Amino acid sequence: MILSGQLAMGSRIVETRIAAELGQSRTPIREALRRLSADGLVVFRPNRGYEVRCYSPADVAEIYSCRVLLESEAVRLVAHRGLDPDRADCLEELLQEADEAFGANLPPETLRQRFLSLNNQFHQVLYAGSGNETLLNLIRRVTEIPVGIRHYFRFSDDLLASSHAAHRKIFEATLSRQPERAGALMREHIWTARDRMIETDPHHDAGRLETDEGVAAG
Repeated sequence: MILSGQLAMGSRIVETRIAAELGQSRTPIREALRRLSADGLVVFRPNRGYEVRCYSPADVAEIYSCRVLLESEAVRLVAHRGLDPDRADCLEELLQEADEAFGANLPPETLRQRFLSLNNQFHQVLYAGSGNETLLNLIRRVTEIPVGIRHYFRFSDDLLASSHAAHRKIFEATLSRQPERAGALMREHIWTARDRMIETDPHHDAGRLETDEGVAAG
């Protein structure tokens, strides 16, 4: 619910309400909130209870600094090892699906949701070929938070298309076994995503990345 944007940043989490909605008792909800707090997705406020964490531009910059290090190394390893045919075919299919989405004249919000799904799949399938399970676990841990943040922003079709074009270049460099080029392209891709996250923040001057009405429900 947090990662999808159903629970907006800064919103108060009422245990009884969540328990009723999920058909659970309060005990597993309370345990889940403790784990989410440890993972940095919620914070506990005295006399108020748990709230979904709000992220500042500085928080986003820190997260993406970690992503740059981890994900550029993952794609470098994939390019060094070489993509197996099945994984290469899967990545090509994801890229083709994105091509079709951009050519289908979809409503902006539908295109955004479709591309975010394909984007996540592309990164996951690509990194899985690195052969380094520890690295994959670290990537999963650090990317869970940005996935949630991305649901709060409306990127233009041009920005989404630019991100898709970067995926194509990364795929081609990896497929042709150019480790350093693939890693450099991934670094550029992630830094660009970070800059867009901060630039499209409607409350950037206030120093917080917050939602505007209707975005979180998407």
